[in-house]
Amino acid sequence: MPDLSLPDFSDATGKVMTEFNAFTQQVGDALPMLEQMGYEVTTFKVTWGLPPKAGLRLKSTGTADLPRLNSIAAKAPNGGVLVSALVTSAVTAKRIQGTMRLGTAYLDVDFAVPPRVSMKFVNAKVTEKDESFRDPDELEIACRWHAARFM
Repeated sequence: MPDLSLPDFSDATGKVMTEFNAFTQQVGDALPMLEQMGYEVTTFKVTWGLPPKAGLRLKSTGTADLPRLNSIAAKAPNGGVLVSALVTSAVTAKRIQGTMRLGTAYLDVDFAVPPRVSMKFVNAKVTEKDESFRDPDELEIACRWHAARFM
């Protein structure tokens, strides 16, 4: 009879989890600096698997002057590619937001090698209740939450 057992992935899983834990520590270390730059975390999403996937959504809490942002960014610890991508993207988004006189800026960060950052800017006149503002990921989370409440 053939052996239908699954291979032992425990060693690979342990290494992946070690890397993932290091990654979340780097993100956590960068958050106070991002808050100083005028951002707040709205969503941190993790999908377990091999490899695990993670995504972070940052929302700007207002506009900031560029010299102050550059000063904060210059003090950023050398945390590797991840922290560098977060800080650079945060400064760039604030610059675009100010230059184009846009409202709230959103940074969607997909953690992979290399990290991918998507920026979305909402017109200053759009309110959060406006239907065109809604994001599919936020709708998915809201639908799951409502479904769980009524089960």
